[in-house]
Amino acid sequence: MKKVFVLIFALAAFWGFAQDASSEEKERGIPGFFSLVADFAYYPKAAPVAVGSPDDGLSRFAPSTHIYSGVEARVTGKYSYVIPTPFGDNPLVKGNNVTLTPALELTPVSLAPQFFVSFTPIAFLRFTASAQVGTGWEFIGIQGMGELDSVENGYESLTPFKHYFYEFKWSNLFQFDLGAVIPGDWTHVVMMATYDIMYTGLSGVDKGTPWLWQASGEKVTGWNYYSNIIVGYQMPLVLQTVGCQFELSGYYDKYSFDSVFSDWNPTFMKVCINPVFILQFTKKDALTIQFRFASRRGFSEKAGDAKTAFALDYNGREWFFDRIALSYNHVF
Repeated sequence: MKKVFVLIFALAAFWGFAQDASSEEKERGIPGFFSLVADFAYYPKAAPVAVGSPDDGLSRFAPSTHIYSGVEARVTGKYSYVIPTPFGDNPLVKGNNVTLTPALELTPVSLAPQFFVSFTPIAFLRFTASAQVGTGWEFIGIQGMGELDSVENGYESLTPFKHYFYEFKWSNLFQFDLGAVIPGDWTHVVMMATYDIMYTGLSGVDKGTPWLWQASGEKVTGWNYYSNIIVGYQMPLVLQTVGCQFELSGYYDKYSFDSVFSDWNPTFMKVCINPVFILQFTKKDALTIQFRFASRRGFSEKAGDAKTAFALDYNGREWFFDRIALSYNHVF
């Protein structure tokens, strides 16, 4: 397990955009529904390519060097309670609602309760506030939670239920379906765009000191962002959606990290380009398949025996094939 998913609720929302997962429950007068999502990802290995000098700013592609680097798995259960708040009979506002969603995320190395409050004022816009608190442990050498010991030694695991990961997030979502303007089974060209503002932290770790959560390091306590754009075409077939997802993420302020890490480029923006396929087997079951091509910091030299790259000098963006991910969503 290398890093935690961030696409679970984004892709679930995208699937539900054209095919409302709760429509049957609404017809029966049931205001809430329970869903369960199981995620799995497989990672090949792409060793970093060190070229040029720190000032070159070179972009390059790192080819896969080994068939296996890691896997990850996660199960998330959530209950969504929908409170209708219609403003009128206009199609843009008649489906307005507030949705309350408690959730529980479980991985082999962490446990994290979550809570979401979403408001849909018009059909194509949604605002969400959320919070989560979790703790992690080490399992077969995989760290769920850790603090940087040193650049050479990497992260030291922290004691579960004595240290806690926390995140507070504000999300803005815009969604559009051409099928709402041109009705038909084959006119659903859809788009969904989100922008999340997050404050994340790990208790007991000094501000500016890097830490690790769910086997994913290079994190600090502070403000960061995540943007997600999906463009797709939806069809009345088992292969319900084909599309492409674009992800942008990073920290707002270089001073979130201690100044000793300044040459490492703390405000680097990670960019991911992901072909996405959604298979809809029934109104309640869908499988999302994602291939991710990601970018990471490139350096002018290799880390050698050091467990982290914090001591290296950034010199450009490095692209590589990151993972194959599967996400199965079932609504009860």
